[in-house]
Amino acid sequence: MIAARLMLLICVILWGWSFVATKIAVEYVNPFELLAIRYIFGLPILLVILFAKKIKLQFEKRDKIAILLGSAILTIHFLIQITGLKYTSATNTGWIISISPLVLAVLAFLILKENISKYQVAGIVIATIGIFLLVSKGDLTNFSWLSSTGDWLVLGSAHTWAFYAVATRYVSQRCNPLAVTVGVLAPSAVLVLLYVSFTSDWSKFLHLPLEPMLALIFLGVFALGLAHWFWQTGMAKLGAARAGIFLYLEPLATTALAVPYLNEEFGLISAIGGLLVLAGVFVAEKRKAVNMIEK
Repeated sequence: MIAARLMLLICVILWGWSFVATKIAVEYVNPFELLAIRYIFGLPILLVILFAKKIKLQFEKRDKIAILLGSAILTIHFLIQITGLKYTSATNTGWIISISPLVLAVLAFLILKENISKYQVAGIVIATIGIFLLVSKGDLTNFSWLSSTGDWLVLGSAHTWAFYAVATRYVSQRCNPLAVTVGVLAPSAVLVLLYVSFTSDWSKFLHLPLEPMLALIFLGVFALGLAHWFWQTGMAKLGAARAGIFLYLEPLATTALAVPYLNEEFGLISAIGGLLVLAGVFVAEKRKAVNMIEK
């Protein structure tokens, strides 16, 4: 169990740092190019792990439809989030994206007809207040924060991630999660690589400065390839509920790197907003965990 917890901890740190790496890389490549390079470095690692574990990429017809839908949504999700990071800070991104579990709860209620508790409603209200504090920097009377393109795009990516989770929820329960991950990423990789091959000059990647090149390698090898493997392994051993607790550390990992490395601001108001987001998620998820134990 210690190994599983360590893998989950490393995973969320890698995911948290991925926002910093994306912020660096997006100054040199466009979102499609960044995603293509990420697939080139990361997807082969997942395929090797899949074959080494002798996990088959075989799905029923109904599962294939869900996987293709999930792939389309995930592609949109990545592109929206990468574009958002071009216009906002990695720190804001880390905190805003942590609202995803609450968005998922709302979508599950609206689409899957799952019950939503009063604790989840309270959590959504608390987290929403936190989001407003983050994007407005505490000055709600100055409506210029409404034009914060990057923050709203990142908030939109929290919704696209929730749509992806809803679209693939049942297939992930029926099939091996790592196989589902590869099945979802593969069609997206093919489409993105085809698009980039016709629209971009590949020679530009040979002349990138060291910093963005290392950022791209990190995003592919560590944040995509190894992190997804660590997450699936840790979740399989500890369970989804206990593994999900580690996600609370993701925005902290982002902030711990982005503030000193990118010189991003993170004042008192931002800290309060971020903590409110986490508090909202905690309130909603805590009650869910209690219900699971009682059952």
